[in-house]
Amino acid sequence: MMNTPVTPGPLLCLSIDCERDKGPGWRIRRPATYTGVHDGIARKLHPLFLRFGVKPTYLLSPEVIRDPSSAECLARLPGSLELGTHLHAEYAEPDADDDAESALFQAALPPALERAKLRALTELFEDRFGRRPRSFRAGRFGIGPASLSILAELRYAVDSSVTPLVDWQGAGPGAPSFREAPVVPYHPDPAHPARRGDSPLWEVPVTIRRGRWQRLPVVGRHLPHRWLRPTRGTGWDLVALAREILASPGAPLAVLNVMFHNVEVIPGASPYARSAAQADAMLGRLADLLAFARDARVRSVGLGDVPEILSS
Repeated sequence: MMNTPVTPGPLLCLSIDCERDKGPGWRIRRPATYTGVHDGIARKLHPLFLRFGVKPTYLLSPEVIRDPSSAECLARLPGSLELGTHLHAEYAEPDADDDAESALFQAALPPALERAKLRALTELFEDRFGRRPRSFRAGRFGIGPASLSILAELRYAVDSSVTPLVDWQGAGPGAPSFREAPVVPYHPDPAHPARRGDSPLWEVPVTIRRGRWQRLPVVGRHLPHRWLRPTRGTGWDLVALAREILASPGAPLAVLNVMFHNVEVIPGASPYARSAAQADAMLGRLADLLAFARDARVRSVGLGDVPEILSS
């Protein structure tokens, strides 16, 4: 009797970029502070995740790993979670500068320097946490033609830097375009992350879909895409997008990859929550989405779990 392959059901990934505290315009606080780790993650986000029984993936920028109290806080978090890495190149050796603004796209670095910084970040993580990271996201989503091969050399399993439909090229040197990228997980072309190819890594793109009216001539080009991101909008918007994706063809393979920053739930630590009310509203929208995912029986996994699940 032939065994029928088991098709995995829909998956939920919570992929959270973890950085030092920022402020309006994403400008860093000086001296560096890490309220977004100690209050944002340990006291706000992680208890919410425990309540809903979900597994977050915290993607750690170099300065967070290097800060002893932040690394200890993250290492002591209870329950199921994954720690991965997040490169803001200014803060990684060689030539780390903790007083710099995080404005670089890593794709603009010479490949040898990009390799050195990714290696230093990975080794820093391993020294702090005693294991190798499996998941990665580039700061400002800035991967380029050398990035995936370097990540493969360093034995990563997953990249999550691709934002389908979005063109960042006007944002600075090295800024990528993902306008034609797949919206579902795929093996990318090592030299062209927005294309399918034969990289051993899985690309798990951030969940983004076209706006409902974007196909309208002329005016449609100016309407925003829909991100599965609790930063703005309403909880209803998030649930409606998630429900639409799960009901679409191929839904058994759907991966809802929700991204945001840890500092977004701290008043004044990002441009998105200038007050306690705005920070609480974001947590409320996130709770609405998690409640929907629980009731819809969407399985919550870490980014690093996705390759094994999709390859089985």
